[in-house]
Formats: sequence, structure tokens, C-alpha cells
Amino acid sequence: MADGGVGLTAEQRALARVVCQQWVGHGLTLQPADRTTAEAGVRLVYRAAGLPPPQRVVWAGSPLAGAVAALALTAGSEPGLRVAPEVWEQIWVRLAAEAGMPAGDPVWAHLAYDQVGAPVWSRLRDPVWDAWWAAWAQVGEPVWEEAAAHAAAVDARVGAVGEVIWQQVSGQLAEAGVGLRVQEAVRRHVGEPDQAWDWEWLSEIWPGLLAKVARRAWLPPWELVVAAPGAGSDVWDGSYPWEAELEDDTDNDALPRQLAEELPDLNEEDAWDLDEAYWDSVQRGPFEEEVRSGWYTRGQHDAGALALIEVLDRAVGLRPGQPLAGQVLIGRSAGWWWPFEQAVILTERPCALDPARDEQGRLHHPTGPLVAYRDGWGVWAWHGVRVPRQLIERPDTITVEQIRATRNLEVRRVLLERYGPDRYLRDADATLAHVDEYGKLWRCDLPAEEPLTMVEVVNATPEPDGTHATYLLRVPPGVRTAKEAVAWTFDMATDDYHPAAQT
Repeated sequence: MADGGVGLTAEQRALARVVCQQWVGHGLTLQPADRTTAEAGVRLVYRAAGLPPPQRVVWAGSPLAGAVAALALTAGSEPGLRVAPEVWEQIWVRLAAEAGMPAGDPVWAHLAYDQVGAPVWSRLRDPVWDAWWAAWAQVGEPVWEEAAAHAAAVDARVGAVGEVIWQQVSGQLAEAGVGLRVQEAVRRHVGEPDQAWDWEWLSEIWPGLLAKVARRAWLPPWELVVAAPGAGSDVWDGSYPWEAELEDDTDNDALPRQLAEELPDLNEEDAWDLDEAYWDSVQRGPFEEEVRSGWYTRGQHDAGALALIEVLDRAVGLRPGQPLAGQVLIGRSAGWWWPFEQAVILTERPCALDPARDEQGRLHHPTGPLVAYRDGWGVWAWHGVRVPRQLIERPDTITVEQIRATRNLEVRRVLLERYGPDRYLRDADATLAHVDEYGKLWRCDLPAEEPLTMVEVVNATPEPDGTHATYLLRVPPGVRTAKEAVAWTFDMATDDYHPAAQT
């Protein structure tokens, strides 16, 4: 490893700032994808992994469209999960309708299984791992940490956008019940599986499929290599961080030692296989391979990691950008992407971006999308809650029936807020639960939620025209009388509330 006592030089530091600013621009650009450059980057990625380039390139208009395509093609690569293409087309049409966007023609739905092949995540991973470890072994810790700090600042701005997008994609897949729809389609093909299969689907098969599509880097590179067991030596020892974690736990040696004692005549080859099987099973989640991929497929939204590659390449001169040139090109020119043996899915870049927040730091844009794509898909949020486009841009079209039918309680709460609780009471035929000298107590049931309860009070102080204003105040559903409800609004017990006048 290089001498670790000196960080970046002034010249290197200046170049690092320029590189990182460029990557902020790449990560937040609203320009259409440079498809020619992105496809050239894909070919470089495959070449670095020793694979022939994919024969087919599928361009999706947004991350949602790309994720559904990746789910369909990944499921198609596993014989036990293959369903009729019409199933995925129907899923896509429904998702598009719920997102308020045209479905268009899902090009990926017309690809035969033998035209796609299996995902090649793990085979493309090795060049990335090797480049990071080699870079760490060559550079001193102060240089690495300073370069990583520049890159982490890029990730804080750009990576956050990628996370917002994934939360929207995964949320829509869950809310639309995509897993259950695919399960029913698979069930029709395999007959009537038992309850054990249902449990396996919900706990392993479907989450495993999602994990493959949602694959991302286990840790950002500036954290990953610092934890690497070979980080303090000149040569990486070939092991990975989670292996070191297992080896540090003395309890993990108990079973191999016990097997060795009970099977003293085991030959070396069988002992090796047994030990490998044990380490493959102990203390690893069922989707270890998918979650801890150690490489990057969010295109422009991996700007932090890609900035570090270029800082080490251009400013420090370590040249990790040579084996990772493909990832860099894709990050400069396109959005998210998914690789298969014979095909690759690439996505367009957004056309609008404004990740605004409210005073409490929650994502909130009262008039438009946080991020939007040219195919009509986007992310809208109201005080931290992901909401339909209609709620932000066309609140006047919200209906009582829509509020009642919305299953997501947080979204329903915002729908009710935008519609107006007092208006909802009138339009939903609320029940007058109690009347006394303090006001009127109204109650209206909401599906799978506590009832909407409000007290109607009259301001004793007249308006300039002599009339008295009426107000509806929301109160807990457990109140039984109008007096109890009004007392609650003053944070008082019913027996302690004796106003001289109502104001």
C-alpha cells in the first residue's frame, strides 16, 4: 500500500471537486438518455466480465417500466416461475393505469425466454470487486478517505433521488399485489400446490425474485473496502467482509469441529464440500447473493460510486476506470439497467426533478412531482407520504368513494385532508351522534380504520355582518358527547370544562 501519511495534493483536490461536480450534473440531469453511449457502456461491462455483448437492448421509459420488465424476464429465466406473457402485460397495464400513465407497448413482453437468458449479476460483479480492492491496496488511507468524502457528498445529493425512486417502485408493486397475481398464475401452471408452497412463495420465492430485480451495492465503496479484511495489507486476500464477520464468531466453528470429530475418516474432498456447504448456509439471509452484489445498476443515480472511480482515475492516477469504464459510461448517459445473458434493459432519465421537503424535512411538493419521466411515471409526495398524482395536481377530482376505497391508511388520511373533513362529513352522510348546548358531534365510518369524528361548534363572537361562523374540529373517535369533544380541544377533562362563553 502507498504511504498513508499524505492526503490529496492541492492539484488533486481541485480536480476531485471538478470531477464530483460533473457527477452531480450527470446524476441530476434531465436530458434524454444518450442511448448510443449507454449501449456502448453495456458492451464494455460485458467485455470486462468475459461475456459476449447482449444481442437485444430493451429501452424502458422509467424505473417502474424497467422493474416490471426485469421481473418478467427474470421470472421467465426460471422454469418454475414462467407464466403466460399475457399475465405480465395485464400487470403492467394495471400498474400504468394506477400511476396515471399510458401503458404503451411493453416491448419486453414479446421476447421469448430463449431470447433473454438468465440474469448475469454475479458474473458482472467480479471486475468491480477487483477494481475496488486493487485501488484500496495502492492508495494510502488519507488519500482514500479524502477522495471518498468528495464522492459521498455526491451520493448524498444524487443517491437520495435514487432511493426515493426505488421506494416508489417497490411501493407500487406491493400496493398492486403483483406478487399475488404472479402466484395465482404460477399456481394455475403447477396445479394445486400445498400450503407449504404458499408459505414458500410468500417468504422465499417472491422476495427472492424481488431481491434480484432490486439488486444494488451492499455498501458504498468508501465503506465497503474500509471493512475489507485485506484493507491493511498490500494484497487483498480474496475474502469478503461477511466472511470475516463469520470467521470472527467462535460459535460458527462448533459444527465443523463436531463433524470432524464424528467423521474422522472423511476424505479431503468430501470434507471440503461439507465445509463449503456449511459456510454457504450459516448466518446468511436467503437472498445474500442478490443483496450483496457489490456493483452498480442504477446508472446516473450511482453517481457517488462512479465519482469515486473517476476521482481515483483522473485525480490520483490509479486507473480503476479502465475495468469499470462501462459502468462510468452508463452512469453518464442513462438511468437504471438490468443485464441478462442475451438481453439488457436500460431506462430513460427523468424530465423533471424537484425533491422539495417541508419544514420537518419530509418529502413534500404541493404543486407537482418530486421526479417525473417522459412516459408519464413519477413520484408525488405530501408531507412524507407517497401519493397519487391526482392528489397533488387535481385534488378537486377526489371523491368520497375513492377515499373509502383507498386501502393505504396514510394515503387515505391525505386524501381526506385534501378533500376537507367537513366537506367529507356532509358528502358521506355522516351520523349525528350527539347534540348538546356545546355543539354537535358527528361520526362517519371509514373502512378498516377508526371512524372520522368531528364536533361542530358555533363561534359566539359575531362576524362583522352579524352572522356566527361555524367550525368543524376533528376529535378522537372515543368521545361520546359534544361537551367532551369540545373539552378535549382545550386539553381539559369534561367535568373541568365550564366556559362562561363559547369562543
